[in-house]
Amino acid sequence: MSRATAHRKPASAQATRLSRGALLTDLPGLATSLSASADFTPPEWVHLIPAGTFYGRDGRGPYTLDAQAVLDAFAAGGIDLPLDYEHQTLSAEDKTGPVPAAGWIKALQARADGIWAQVEWTAQATALLADKAYRFLSPVFRFIPADGRVVALAGAGLVHTPNLTLQAAARSEAHSGTAMDELLERLPYILNLPVTTTPEEMLAELQKVMDAVKAQTAAAEAMRAEIEQLKTALSAQSQSTQPDPAQWVPLAQHKAVAEQLAALQSAQAEAAAQAAVDAAQSAGKVAPALRDWALGYARADLAGFEAFAAASPALAGDLATQGRKPAADAALTDEDRIACKLLGLTEAQFAAHKAAQPQHTQQAA
Repeated sequence: MSRATAHRKPASAQATRLSRGALLTDLPGLATSLSASADFTPPEWVHLIPAGTFYGRDGRGPYTLDAQAVLDAFAAGGIDLPLDYEHQTLSAEDKTGPVPAAGWIKALQARADGIWAQVEWTAQATALLADKAYRFLSPVFRFIPADGRVVALAGAGLVHTPNLTLQAAARSEAHSGTAMDELLERLPYILNLPVTTTPEEMLAELQKVMDAVKAQTAAAEAMRAEIEQLKTALSAQSQSTQPDPAQWVPLAQHKAVAEQLAALQSAQAEAAAQAAVDAAQSAGKVAPALRDWALGYARADLAGFEAFAAASPALAGDLATQGRKPAADAALTDEDRIACKLLGLTEAQFAAHKAAQPQHTQQAA
C-alpha cells in the first residue's frame, strides 16, 4: 500500500503553532511495549494515531482520524513536533526548570492502521527505553468537538499508562515487522489483560481460553449426539405409530357403515313402534282414531308407550273396534305379502296394521 508522508516545511507567517489555548486532547497511552535489549535501538517510526473511529481506554471519544488533514497540518506547521516525558510540554509555562525532549517528530506517514511518525530520539530517551524506564507513547492531537474528527497532531510523550490500542512503537530492529512480534504486542488487548502482563502470564491466559474452547466444543458435540438420538427415536416412533389396517378403517368407509347402521336402527325403531301400537290397538288399549298420536309417542319413547299401554284399561264396545275391519278381512292377499317384502315388515305386523285400519263399506248404487 502506498503511504502518504508529510515532511515539515520552512516556517512561515501562516504556520500554525501549538499554544495552551489550542483545542487539545491528551490520550495517555499508546498500547505498545518498548522492549529493551543489550543492543537496543529505538525505532525510527512509531505508531501514534489509530485509523478509523476510536475511543480512549478512559472512555473519551469517539474520535475519527482524518489522515489527510493531519498530514496537511503537519506540513503547514513548518517545525518538528516535540516528543517529551509525561506531556510536560503542555504545562511548560508552569515549570521552573528545563522541560527536555525525548525526541523530535521529523515526518508523518498515513498507513492502513493510522498515522506513523518518524522520530529522532535523544540519547537520554534511548537509554531510558533500553532500561524500560519508559515503555509507552501517548499522542497529543487537535480534534473538532462537533464530530470528534482528528485534524492535527500536536506532539507526543513517553508515559507509563497506555490508553490507545496502537502498533508497536519500539522493537528490536532485527525482528521488526514480523507477524509474531505484532501478535505478541496485541495479545494483552485481545485477552483484556494489563499491558504489563508478562509472556508467561499471557501463555497461562491463552491456555485458559483454549481449555474453555475445548470444553465448549465437547459440549457442542454431546448436544449434537443427543439431537441425533432424539431424531432416531422420533423416526422410530413415527414408524411404529402407523395405523394397523386390521384395526383401523378409512374414515369414509367408517362414515358409510355408520350411516347404514343408523338407517337400520331407524327402520327397526319404526317397526317396533308400529308393532307396539298395533298390539295396543289389538288389545283395545288405543282407539283407531288415536293411532297417529300413539305412533308419535312410541317413536319418541317406546318403553314409555309400552308402559302406558300396559297400564291403560281396554276400551269397551264400539270404541275398541271403531273403524276396524272384521278379522276375516285381516287375512293377507298376495298383494299384501308383496307389500310386506317392500316395506320390510313381517306378515303378522302387516296383518295387525291392516286390521287396525278404519273399515270402508261399499254399497251398490
